[in-house]
Amino acid sequence: MTTPPVQGPVLARVEPHAWRRVRYGLLVACLVLLGSGLLLGSAPSSFADLRDGVLSSRVDEVHVSGGLPPGATGYASVSMTWRDGGRNRFAEVVQVSDPTAASPSDVGARQVVTADVGETLRALDPGVRVVAETMRDPGQELAGWRVPGWLPWAALVLWFAAVALLTNGAQPWWATRWAWFWALVSPAAAVAVPLFLLVSGPPPGVPESTSSGRRLTGGWAFIVIFLVAPAALAGLGGH
Repeated sequence: MTTPPVQGPVLARVEPHAWRRVRYGLLVACLVLLGSGLLLGSAPSSFADLRDGVLSSRVDEVHVSGGLPPGATGYASVSMTWRDGGRNRFAEVVQVSDPTAASPSDVGARQVVTADVGETLRALDPGVRVVAETMRDPGQELAGWRVPGWLPWAALVLWFAAVALLTNGAQPWWATRWAWFWALVSPAAAVAVPLFLLVSGPPPGVPESTSSGRRLTGGWAFIVIFLVAPAALAGLGGH
């Protein structure tokens, strides 16, 4: 009597009829995540934009954290958050006791100021409310925005779900599995994930057995995404 060979665990493939539902479910989750980022996150801005908002009375409250204590020397980062035009915004500056207190490497791309940020804003509009915050969770940066700390983790889970659907679902439209894979692991993954969930299968009303015709192969996708596109963007940036 022979013993049947032992097989390792096999990840079950998503059935075609369920694949569409999973794909649309993940697309809805992607849209909810995007909406949460826009609603709860803060768009990058500048101190100049904040001053303009205070001067024009569009901004009546600013939350400020950091900065130099009265009489202190050296430099310190100052973070500001406010709401303008129906959107949360944030900016950072470096407050210095004198122009030579911080080197360019310490400052980076941030604006340097010598006066207290709160006093500067009150001088522009005595009615503006400046809220000093000593303990504040800055959140995480995602695509330049400041978002709650949980949101990047949720985005990572959604990315893993999209990759799992790609490897275990039906044959995708418009591009092969490898082509979509290179898109999902590229720097443009934030765009590739919702695009994959939206167009990698037949739309509502079209049978699952329908083919999209010729598809982009993995080799060409790799060349376009990692070689041609970066070269083109570098060429545009040089002009």
